[in-house]
Amino acid sequence: MNVVREECPQVEWVQSWAVLGPYDYLDVFRAPDIETATKVATLVRIAGHARTEVWAATEWPRFKDMVRSLPEVSGLVAVES
Repeated sequence: MNVVREECPQVEWVQSWAVLGPYDYLDVFRAPDIETATKVATLVRIAGHARTEVWAATEWPRFKDMVRSLPEVSGLVAVES
């Protein structure tokens, strides 16, 4: 989508899928922050007349590193490697 490339050049499009279920397709992209991701979703919604959602995600290795750096809290289960 040209308008997304023009307005959000720092966004990396990872993959697009056609899906079965309540949605017709799923687009996955990397954005530097939630505001940029929201801008992409809004542009897609405006240009494609689509319903959009933004689901922030953290890649698994980075998530495990973050969890390991947290202080220990009684009752929490550690993330396995």
